[in-house]
Parts: sequence; structure tokens; C-alpha cells
Amino acid sequence: MSFAGLEENVAQTMRVVCNGGATFYGHFFGCDKHHGMVDIDHAIPWSCDTYYYTLAEKLGIDTIARYATSLGLSQKTGIDLPDEAAGTMPSTQWKLKNFHEKWYAGEVISVGIGQGATTVTPLQLARALGGIASGGALKRPHVVFPDEVPKELEENILSTYPGSGDRVIPITPANWETITDAMAATTTTGTAHAVHMEGIDFAGKTGTAQVVSHSAGATSLGQGAERANAWFVGLAPRRNPDIVVAVLCEHGGWGAEASAPIAAKVVNAFVTKQRKRDNNIRIAATPDTPKAEPAPTAASSTKPAAPTAE
Repeated sequence: MSFAGLEENVAQTMRVVCNGGATFYGHFFGCDKHHGMVDIDHAIPWSCDTYYYTLAEKLGIDTIARYATSLGLSQKTGIDLPDEAAGTMPSTQWKLKNFHEKWYAGEVISVGIGQGATTVTPLQLARALGGIASGGALKRPHVVFPDEVPKELEENILSTYPGSGDRVIPITPANWETITDAMAATTTTGTAHAVHMEGIDFAGKTGTAQVVSHSAGATSLGQGAERANAWFVGLAPRRNPDIVVAVLCEHGGWGAEASAPIAAKVVNAFVTKQRKRDNNIRIAATPDTPKAEPAPTAASSTKPAAPTAE
């Protein structure tokens, strides 16, 4: 399965007019702003819900579920920690198996923005986004580096904490660049522009997960236990990242305000430390420059002194 067909045939060619939301199957689904004409290059940094509603309607739930599952959603990652949650990625088969009911077309709209029955963990999102930014290479996360695990324990860890493990999903260079460039725009001209860091190629995606129904067009974040959860997944650099950070602030409101600043601080600290280390390595690897011999003085010169008049 390739991501080429998904983005090139649908997302990359689709244009949507956002007037603060849209009506699907007789129900109005709201967007937080009137974005006007939106394409994929702007939908990601602007977080335009109207675009994703429309895309979800065109793709259908089973296509969305197929791609989401290939990215490791609704599956344990296999991290060596107990009680990892698998999450949920709804589909027609999932609903029939768990509720003995058919899937209704209108249910896909909320799933298009990661809501409805969809549940994910911060670790799953970090792995999925890091995998996309790495050209499709998804890695199994570990608490410690694999080479630090004794050989006699390696098989035991793999069997004790099963998961989707390492995998490579096919993604074309054009789609890879489209997604990662749009995520980089999120921190320059998009929803997380306030955490832009000069000199650091910082990319990511904000998210605001409503804990109450969004189908009525409500734009309020609510208060207390009804306040939305704030998400942000960031990485640096935008392609083949050295670091990926996922931040979830429960009832934090907007992801750009609550979660993105925390991720930016982590990335800034990492990059600063990395650059300092790399600079120290370069300095240590530079051979010593031979010191110049001091110029001779009158007291130390070996030449005979010029004769003086008596």
C-alpha cells in the first residue's frame, strides 16, 4: 500500500472553501475560523477542520482506517513498559464487531479530525509523525537504547512487550516534502507561529481534542472537565528528525497555547545541547597549530652586536 494514491489523487488536488464550517449529511460541523480557500499546504498549518471534514467524506472510514493502521494507530508500539494502551481506530468492521451495528456515513466526519471513536496515545502520535518525517520508517520505541540491553534479555523483552515494531511504509518524495514542509509552516505562519525558533528547523502539528460534542458547531473550549485537551507533536529538523516530542495537556485548551510552548522548550534544549556537543567534538578533533617562535630580542639574539664608537 502506498501513500502516493491518497495524497496525489485526493488531498493534493482538493480545494475547499472554509466559511467557518460546513454541512454534511444534514448536520453542521464547525471550524474555529473562516479560512477561505484552503488546500493541503494550508490545511495542515492552519488546522482547518472544514478541509479535513471534506477529505474524510471523500475517503470514507475504511480508507482512513487502513492508512491510520499502517502508521501504527490502534496498535501497541511495543515499548518496553507495562500496560501500554492500543487505542482505537474505528472502521466498519470495528463497529460491527464491537457494537453489532453498521457504520453510518456521517460518522466519518468527526473521525476526519481525530475525534469520534478515535483514541490514540502520545507515543503513537510521536511514532507515526516521526515515521512520516523519516520517509516512512517507523521505529519501535524503547526506554533504553537497544545496544544497552543484554543479549540474554533481548528476546524476553520482545516477547513480553509485543507491538507493531519496526516497519517501513511507502511514501513518495513529493508527498514526504508536502507533509513535512506544511508541518514546518505550522511554526512559522500557522497555528503555532508563536513558538517559532530562529535558526532551528522546528516542525509540528497542533491539535485540540474536544471532550464534548463538536457536531453542533460549538467553538467554545469549555471550562473545567469540559475544557478541550491540548495536543502538539513537534520534531526537528522537519525531515529525518533527530528529535520528536509529543505533548498532551489534559483540559489545556488550544494546543498552540498549552502544549506547543512545552514542546518548543524541549526541542530548543535538545538542539542547543547537540550543537554544543558537536562544536566541542570539532574543536577536539582539530590538530594543534604549531606555535610561532618568539622574535629574538637584543638580550637573546645570537648575532654579534654591532660595533659601537669608542
